[in-house]
Amino acid sequence: MRPAIPKGEERQVFLLEFEHRWLAQDFVEESRRLGELEKTKNQHYVPQLYLRRWAVDGLVQMTVVDRRQPPLVPQPSKEIGKRRNLYSLPPDDSTMGPPLRWIEKHLSRIEGESERHLAELERHGLGVVTDVKLKRDLSVFLGIQMTRTPSNRERALVLVEAPDRAKRPFYPGMSDTEFQAMIDRTEKDPKREALNLMLLDVRNVVAGSLFRREWAVVETNGPLLTCDDPVVLVGGGNFPRGFGGVTFSSVVMYPLNPTRLLVMFMLPGRGSRGGYVLDERETYSVNLEIAAASHAVVFERPGDELAEQFQVPPRAPVGYDAGLLSQLDDHAAMVMMLRGASPQSRWADLHDPPEWAVPRWHS
Repeated sequence: MRPAIPKGEERQVFLLEFEHRWLAQDFVEESRRLGELEKTKNQHYVPQLYLRRWAVDGLVQMTVVDRRQPPLVPQPSKEIGKRRNLYSLPPDDSTMGPPLRWIEKHLSRIEGESERHLAELERHGLGVVTDVKLKRDLSVFLGIQMTRTPSNRERALVLVEAPDRAKRPFYPGMSDTEFQAMIDRTEKDPKREALNLMLLDVRNVVAGSLFRREWAVVETNGPLLTCDDPVVLVGGGNFPRGFGGVTFSSVVMYPLNPTRLLVMFMLPGRGSRGGYVLDERETYSVNLEIAAASHAVVFERPGDELAEQFQVPPRAPVGYDAGLLSQLDDHAAMVMMLRGASPQSRWADLHDPPEWAVPRWHS
């Protein structure tokens, strides 16, 4: 369901919107024009430019987390972190169908400009990142990384396909007429509406939440993993292990390469506690967090053999019991819908889960 601005809350929502040229309509329209000739069908949800940082002789090691099987044969970065027609809606004849084939072009343009910033962060000394333009650009890049993945698509479809009555309490400031008009404006095809939400969520929530944090580059004691959901939310503090959300997580982590980690802190000064070099135990805790954040697979350098060290619980499926939801009142149905569309932690149902990564960041 496409986000709308409830009556009387225009200024509040406006303050949440993140202004950036990559999210502006003219940049989108240029991508639409350039995307008319886009033919790519196998589309990456983790960019090749990022995966190459874990390549040795052009190959990256991929491990399926839940299979508990020996690692797969190392693959070129172009062959992993992708899915067929993830950002396009081909018609029945399986050709790329306008107008949504342009999204792959849109993302590739943003990736191209972001690659320079990622290289700058790799060269950055340890400690706080003060380059405001770099932060603004990468807040959009990382926000899109969060919303472009298959796991986020599954959660978006839960919201889009939920009954309208479960959505109604989410907009208390709207009249019934305004709410129905908003519903009428949504795309009839749930997948098309989910693609719309992919970009709208970056502008309305995610990019601003990342930009307002204090960013720091941290060095690890040993090699790092990354995964198919590489922007990792760490609730921290007294939050239960089932907690997930970019706005209130005390720490957001993003592996930059096998030895450097970008850490985005909600509270300034937390990164300097104990310094910007992680010890062996802290590095292990970060890798465990990354493995647990994965939707299905982790990536590493061939020969590092990290994935075999981490056993994490299976991820609970997203969604809700449609039969039970039909028996609830509207507000309770909304709560069930939102819970079903929230990120599902692998640790949520464990009685004795591990502590959050790098405890000194949260104490």
